[in-house]
Amino acid sequence: MEVFKQTIWMTAVGMGLTFAAIGLLMAAMIILTRWARGPAAAVTVEKKLGSAIPDDQERSDAEQAAAVAVALALALAARRVHPTHTWHSADSEEGINPWQAYARNHQLEQRKTHQTLRW
Repeated sequence: MEVFKQTIWMTAVGMGLTFAAIGLLMAAMIILTRWARGPAAAVTVEKKLGSAIPDDQERSDAEQAAAVAVALALALAARRVHPTHTWHSADSEEGINPWQAYARNHQLEQRKTHQTLRW
């Protein structure tokens, strides 16, 4: 029974030291990152109240967001029209290009190779 108590005591001390070291490491990392970052600069946002017309920066951001939304909508619409060929070729009737044929052949060769290696 004495050996069992010693084993439990050694386990508890070892795990306690392990978690204490991890906690000390985390505390050191937090302190170092806060020290390296320096004092936080106060962010001041000045917004013109009562202005119905947005400034140039807000307008350019809105225009860029609208352009991204339109491009995404067009891409999704094109994919719905030709779901299998939209990402592979420009025209569904043109077939696959030589690069796609090479890639497909490579995939099939890899499949043959790996199927023969199965136990």
